[in-house]
Amino acid sequence: TFAASEFPVDVVRLEGSSSPPLFVSRAKRAQTLKALPATLRARTQAAFDRASRRIDRLLLPNGKSLDLSQGPAIMGVVNVTPDSFSDGGLAFDARRAADRVLLLFDEGASIVDVGGESTRPSSYGAAEEIPASEEIRRIAPVIQAVRKVTDRPLSIDTRKASVARAALDAGADLVNDVSAFLFDPDLARVCAEAGAGVVLMHMKGRDPRAMQADVSYAHPVADIARLLAAAAAQALEAGVAADAIALDPGLGFGKSPEGNLILLRHLAALRSLGFPLAVGASRKSFVRRFSGVADDAPNPERVAGSLACVAAAAAGGAALVRVHDVTESARFLRMLRAIETGPLPTGRPAALAAAGPVIR
Repeated sequence: TFAASEFPVDVVRLEGSSSPPLFVSRAKRAQTLKALPATLRARTQAAFDRASRRIDRLLLPNGKSLDLSQGPAIMGVVNVTPDSFSDGGLAFDARRAADRVLLLFDEGASIVDVGGESTRPSSYGAAEEIPASEEIRRIAPVIQAVRKVTDRPLSIDTRKASVARAALDAGADLVNDVSAFLFDPDLARVCAEAGAGVVLMHMKGRDPRAMQADVSYAHPVADIARLLAAAAAQALEAGVAADAIALDPGLGFGKSPEGNLILLRHLAALRSLGFPLAVGASRKSFVRRFSGVADDAPNPERVAGSLACVAAAAAGGAALVRVHDVTESARFLRMLRAIETGPLPTGRPAALAAAGPVIR
């Protein structure tokens, strides 16, 4: 429940090790590591190296890549559905959805995620699981229409191998799977064969309609890290390139409201898995709850809380943020980058000089 900065040590959990977690002093990391047995020392140092590494791109098919070098890239959301929790019905038409994709690119999205099936939690009413044929009917024309205009990166939000195959054939570049290959294990092979990028998200169980039934964890960060590591290993075994994999802790997918906050606070810990991190908090119920917005409030009232999550994701080292409000998120991130890394004026501004001496 504490912020990582409040601890004088890092806690390192080594997968497959019978040893208890290691406590590594931040002030004396070199001395602490030197005192460990050689194997533990090497594995622990490798975890720190992975956590500090900046990943500049995510590989996509046909020599393309998604630039991650400027801080979190923006993944816009277009749901070609009548029942998604936030924007269902807004683009439930192929032409309108394609126009929406192009608009999000103009607003600042680096990639746009197109989905044809709602995976909303049951608190919004149980989502209907639709057949793959209907999902393909919804999304394939949208991707085809966009591809006539631009070759910018497109993502398909699906759990199904047949849907992903149709989307990739139509021109999609990345598969965003909320089940991290648990729902359809054949999806890993489809992604590998196409050379597609993948975002593997943690969800409690296989069914979005039941994911909120049990939101308990022995240790949320460690448990979710272990499951994401297993998903990445499955992708690698199927032949997906390591540089084509991103991981998502799955805010709102089988987590309590407080659990989502813990994951955002300790997002940096998941970077030790060695893959870029994606975060999607936009307009979710925990955002509305903690920002003091009513459940039935219109979308503009949810923006402030969503942007606070974008700030937390950026601070934690996220490489990708999935958002509905692209214009606001793009402006927010531009300002954040300017504050953190933008050029500062040299000398004394003319306006201050004209005002007389500076009082200290």
